[in-house]
Amino acid sequence: SWMEGARKGNDILDVWFESGASWNSVLRERGLGYPADLYLEGSDQHRGWFQLSMLPALGVTGRAPFRTLLTHGFINDKDGKKLSKSRPDAKQYEVDSLLANYGSDVMRWWVASLAYENDVKADLDFFTLSGDSYRKVRNTLRFMLSNLDDYQQSGFETPAPTTVDAWVLAEFDLLSKQVIRAYSDYDFKGASQRIYDFCNETLSAVYLAAIKDRMYCDRADSPRRRRTQATLWSLTDGLCRLLAPILPHTADEAYRSLWKAGVDDVSRCVHTQEFTKGFGVTTHEAWAPAMRACAEATRSLERAKAELGVENRLDAGVVLPDPDGQLCKLDLTDLADLLGVSRVGLDPAAKEPRITDLRAEPRCERSWKRDGTVKVRSDGGLLSDRDAEAVGLK
Repeated sequence: SWMEGARKGNDILDVWFESGASWNSVLRERGLGYPADLYLEGSDQHRGWFQLSMLPALGVTGRAPFRTLLTHGFINDKDGKKLSKSRPDAKQYEVDSLLANYGSDVMRWWVASLAYENDVKADLDFFTLSGDSYRKVRNTLRFMLSNLDDYQQSGFETPAPTTVDAWVLAEFDLLSKQVIRAYSDYDFKGASQRIYDFCNETLSAVYLAAIKDRMYCDRADSPRRRRTQATLWSLTDGLCRLLAPILPHTADEAYRSLWKAGVDDVSRCVHTQEFTKGFGVTTHEAWAPAMRACAEATRSLERAKAELGVENRLDAGVVLPDPDGQLCKLDLTDLADLLGVSRVGLDPAAKEPRITDLRAEPRCERSWKRDGTVKVRSDGGLLSDRDAEAVGLK
């Protein structure tokens, strides 16, 4: 039995001294660099490991063994009670059980969302909510990857400043700056929240919703579709890198899928890459007023449901105010796609967006747009100019 091989240890001077001198055996003797960048422990170690590490280090080296200390609170249940092993539901909170029920990346996502400075409340419902937000990020990556199957990346090409592609890449540059700063400050909650908001709002609600039409209905190799795919590729690559510290499995899985690399291809591991600090894309100054105008037009479209009975946005057109002559410098098709309508016009004299009912106009049988170019084609179908060209009809 194990008892027969057990022996009394005589080589431990003192447990606090042993652990408090770990900076020497772990860092200095192994040449890993001294002092450590970070010492991490719970708030009960202020007078424990932290202090008992600092005292011998000061005596031997003249400096603290750490550059930064990070302390965290303790995990309790949602009522603030201790999660002890004697609780009837203790097994539900064991690591093996949590990983089996939720997955390791979901649990990492939950941990990254915590304000760890104080005690943390844990509950199975919290893990379920974490899984929901995790899947939003994962599904965003899946959507982008699903639209890159026929695309071969051949280097970054800067899109024109007036395109919606330039706008979203500039938004990523801002995100990357904020997330990298949050990581350096150990602000994992700030990093994960910014990434989630970018996936949920900037991408899913705005950019990805806007490009669906061109991804599905443009000719497969059209310049606009290829330009958008190049943007999607860059966004996916950049997101995988930013997510790698928090979602190591998901980020690497998506990164390998992006590069069409197998699980054994060590040259395509996201964890050997650096963060994408930015693409350096310049956007036209008209994008700021354009986004404000689109937000106002979205509210007008909601009112139009009741006032005009226009339920489907593709049955509507929008005329946007352009008093400063800024919006006319952008592609109006981009603005229409951002709003989800069939077409956008501009009126320098208008004070607010105006919604037009287009249901009396013919609708494209392929894209459902009423963009003013829809007519009967040679095969007898109703198609817009864009859709007819995509399928090889006149």
